[in-house]
Amino acid sequence: MRRVLLAAMFAFAPGATPAATEITWPIDQYDPGSETKPADLVLPMPCGGAMAFQKVSVPIDASNPLDDRRLRVGQSQKETGYSDYLRTDYLRGAFTDPAGGDSFYYIARYEMTQAQARALKGDCAPPKRGERTAEGGMTWFDAVELSRVYSEWLLGTARDALPETVGGAAWLRLPTETEWEYAARGGAVIDPLDFTQRRFFGEANIDDYVKHAGNSRGKLSAVGLRLANPLGLYDIYGNAEELMLEPYRLNAIGRTHGQVGGIVTRGGSVLSSVDEIYSARRVEYPLFKIADGTALRGDMFGLRLVLSRNVATTDGVVSDIHDRWIALAEASSGDTAADPLATLSSLIDEETDPRKQASLSELQLDFRRARQDASTAFSEAAKSTLLSGAVLIGALRDGVATLRNRRDDVRAVVDEIGVTSDAGKRANLKRTAEQIVQEMNALRQLQRTYLLSYSSALSTLSNDIEPTIAEKSFRLLVDELMLADQDQILAALQLFWGDLEAYRARPDMTETDLLTLALTR
Repeated sequence: MRRVLLAAMFAFAPGATPAATEITWPIDQYDPGSETKPADLVLPMPCGGAMAFQKVSVPIDASNPLDDRRLRVGQSQKETGYSDYLRTDYLRGAFTDPAGGDSFYYIARYEMTQAQARALKGDCAPPKRGERTAEGGMTWFDAVELSRVYSEWLLGTARDALPETVGGAAWLRLPTETEWEYAARGGAVIDPLDFTQRRFFGEANIDDYVKHAGNSRGKLSAVGLRLANPLGLYDIYGNAEELMLEPYRLNAIGRTHGQVGGIVTRGGSVLSSVDEIYSARRVEYPLFKIADGTALRGDMFGLRLVLSRNVATTDGVVSDIHDRWIALAEASSGDTAADPLATLSSLIDEETDPRKQASLSELQLDFRRARQDASTAFSEAAKSTLLSGAVLIGALRDGVATLRNRRDDVRAVVDEIGVTSDAGKRANLKRTAEQIVQEMNALRQLQRTYLLSYSSALSTLSNDIEPTIAEKSFRLLVDELMLADQDQILAALQLFWGDLEAYRARPDMTETDLLTLALTR
């Protein structure tokens, strides 16, 4: 394959004519989902081909080059926790949206097809219908080489088709695991309650979205035959298993383990069972075959490219990064393992000048006051969040009861319609039923808002507030509510505290699980 790819480099060398970038393939070869919704970006390929990409927004403060988005990826299934347990990671897109101020990156809408791979290898025969099948049977090195050849062709022949960047240029590579999983789950366009689900489609029929072992006869199929995910990505689960950029590492109970391993694939394939299809699943393979020492070639190994660029593109960007990093470092300077107050006390003891010693003592007092203010602020934030959670449990339970009553009202009205012969009365009853249904829809939307706030309160107390502060605040609240004879809110607070403990053990609960948690304790 290397010889073919080297030949392709010469066949598609820089300086080609504008006609070389013209897309002549039928659209169903490179964007079969365009009838539903066109791709966000289409890049030309050699031989008149093309590849479709989707924009993946990563909301951050784009004006700050050090800002990135904290994500919770993985899942809480203990059986495979050594590989795909919950962990915190960070993400920022390679590009910036001037209008919205967010960052974003582009990921291929489909897995690379046989026709696209053939074009990159220098074979310009018109694509056949069957060549919309995902390309498989490659090594990790083949995948990297294909991304290199395509990048060099774009930069040399179709640079104007690439997204604009300030300094440098965009190019293609394999995705990182976090880029892939964030996009697979639905990124920023999916409801936050659904982002943590095992699969992006929840309890819907898996056959509508995935080519897996139960419906594919173990053979790679044409891309785009199943429904897309919320970002418009097709076959993100199943079909070809997609090669990642970085090597495999274990999950050491929430952090990346230190040992670096082999190849990682994501998404499963047509050989995967239904149980093996979920967003967090990671599979490791050796980079080379033990038998003969050659690079491992997997029959189902495929790829989905990501459009990227350098971080430090200009001197101005580097200068901005430098200045912001220095400011951030100075703001948090000092030995974080040591107690700054203890260090200050040592300086006071060692100081021989009474005036300087007095100044340091005043500084020590200010420091203690600031620390106390910060502790108080965190404690008050924890108390406020705990109270909000308690109130939300009550609101969710009241909402369920109200919906149940209104459902009974609708049934009663429908029953009355069935036994009423008077046309005018039937029309009035129908209007009443429609009004109740509208009220129920509004109540369901309000319930969803309550549930999102409830989830946010649990997440804040789990991730942003120290457990000791949260527990101390809970105890204080219990005492305050008991003294004030606020028995109802006290009972709800104790329920919410129990929910918090359950959430900490399994923070990737589905929307249904969260609602059940709020209603059944």
